[in-house]
Amino acid sequence: MAKSQKEIEKELQSEREAILAQEKVKITIPRDRNNPAKHVWVSVNGQEFYLAVGKPIEVPRVVAEVWQDSYNRTIEAEQNMEKFSEI
Repeated sequence: MAKSQKEIEKELQSEREAILAQEKVKITIPRDRNNPAKHVWVSVNGQEFYLAVGKPIEVPRVVAEVWQDSYNRTIEAEQNMEKFSEI
């Protein structure tokens, strides 16, 4: 049986609460001169977080881990693109 909109919203809210209840860690998202955005978007299990760029912020550990993984993959992809452009 399909869930009602209210049931889905309740599940999403409890997921967000679980994320927000996690241990907080301090991170600083570096500025990027190729992308001068003031915020970056991170999604964890359908929960969206907009994080300030260039200043220390405290976020739930899982949010920091997702952002760090994305950042590492971006750096790796940029390094691989540089290799191919040197050919």
